[in-house]
Amino acid sequence: MIHDNALNKNKIDWNALKVEAYEKTKDADHIQDALFIFPYLFEKIDDHHGWLTYNNKNYRWNKSRPKYTNETIKNAVKDNDKIYAALIDKNTGYIRIPGNNDFGAKKMDSIAENIVNEIDQINSNKIKGWIIDLRLNTGGNMYPMMAGISDLNGDQEKVGGFVTSDKKSEGEWILKNGTIYIDANQVLKRKKLKNSVKKQLPVAILISGYTASSGEMTAISFIGRKNTKVFGEESGGYTTTNQGFKIDENSGINLAVGYVIDRTGKVYVENIKPDVEITGGDNFKDLNKDKKIAVSAKWIKEMAKRQ
Repeated sequence: MIHDNALNKNKIDWNALKVEAYEKTKDADHIQDALFIFPYLFEKIDDHHGWLTYNNKNYRWNKSRPKYTNETIKNAVKDNDKIYAALIDKNTGYIRIPGNNDFGAKKMDSIAENIVNEIDQINSNKIKGWIIDLRLNTGGNMYPMMAGISDLNGDQEKVGGFVTSDKKSEGEWILKNGTIYIDANQVLKRKKLKNSVKKQLPVAILISGYTASSGEMTAISFIGRKNTKVFGEESGGYTTTNQGFKIDENSGINLAVGYVIDRTGKVYVENIKPDVEITGGDNFKDLNKDKKIAVSAKWIKEMAKRQ
């Protein structure tokens, strides 16, 4: 399974790895005694996005990386798990989309509908641009997030996609009338907004070191769009695509099997670098005191004057 599907399968000396794994687990009498090998295996195949699940416990490799020091973001992730929209300076729409736990695609419709409902609460023809806040988006299911904010993105034949390690297409992300497709296959259709959003309005995307996995993919779906800019800190670095494999009733494995690309074809091997880097200054209790919101709202005003 790992041998045939791992993202870096062509770079691994599999015979040597098997010998190492057998040597390390030779004294294991039960499956539970050998589970410690999986973080090691994920490290050897350079997969920090994958994991083994056994009896509802995950075994993964925690890749060593510089410590993320933004405590405001870290604490806010715990306290802001709901989709939230508001007006900034009367003419700028703001929507914050946290991560979700819909890995099994059971709640896609409700997540997308919640996003639409929040947009509906503040949307009007007075809005000159939008701020999409993904700083607290730790991942989950990307499809309802992309579909929910698709009106802010605009109908596009392609907003991104999946590719293999040798850059072959594994599916393009297509948006049409609030519906998201992978190639020609419909994934999710959600209800329409009460009022339409003006096309090509300026859109600011806010990211942080906690923006990860599907949060990063949602951000990537806007990169390359006209009148769009990314603000904040470098994202978490989980831009590989995962595929799940069932082992038995008690266990399964998720493997990184590819990368994501934006609409221009750029491949994201590591993470997202913001167009405008802003370190710190986050304030989720008073958005008017949030530095990243202030800078992006100012940019939106400047862009709106040019239209």
